[in-house]
Amino acid sequence: MRWRWLSLWLFLVSGAIWLTILLSFLLFPLFVHLDHLTEVSGLDLPTLYHNYVKLMAYLHFPWIGTLHLPDFAVSVHGANHFADVKRLFLLDIVLCLVTAPIAVRFLARLRAQRERWRLVQPFTIGAVAPLVLGALMSINFDAVFVTFHKLLFRNNDWLFDPAVDPIILVLPEDFFLACFALALLAFEALMVYGIVTGRCDARRR
Repeated sequence: MRWRWLSLWLFLVSGAIWLTILLSFLLFPLFVHLDHLTEVSGLDLPTLYHNYVKLMAYLHFPWIGTLHLPDFAVSVHGANHFADVKRLFLLDIVLCLVTAPIAVRFLARLRAQRERWRLVQPFTIGAVAPLVLGALMSINFDAVFVTFHKLLFRNNDWLFDPAVDPIILVLPEDFFLACFALALLAFEALMVYGIVTGRCDARRR
């Protein structure tokens, strides 16, 4: 039973992250407009979006071994950081795909037996995490962003110099803030759904 619960949590967390990564394809053009990134970069929206897609393709697909952005230079340190990000992306995707069948079967079993009430307590606890992180982000996103990178990366390659890695100029902080917020909202929605369906099963018992 414990491995089913572990698979469920890994699936929910990795799924929320991967969903956010995919939705970033919709977010990026919005922030190109909001942050006037065409003026910042001197490139039009289709060109910027093409470079973003190329970056995301590199991060997603293991068979793309070298990062090449048509309109942006990439330094050695920048390439090293994106390689680190790629490993995290692929780890998240693998975790999501591997745990999905176990988690889905577990949830289907709970639904069939009307035992989703078992989700209420752990999901109620899980629902607190996005609220706490969201509050911290609203107070000082810079501190959260720096702490996040220090926890996940073993070096300082993530500290981009726009002079040698101009791609950072079109990946503004508020874009990352929106991605973080979207991931928290996605996870919170999953928690709320589990709590609501769990309480419905509890009333039917």
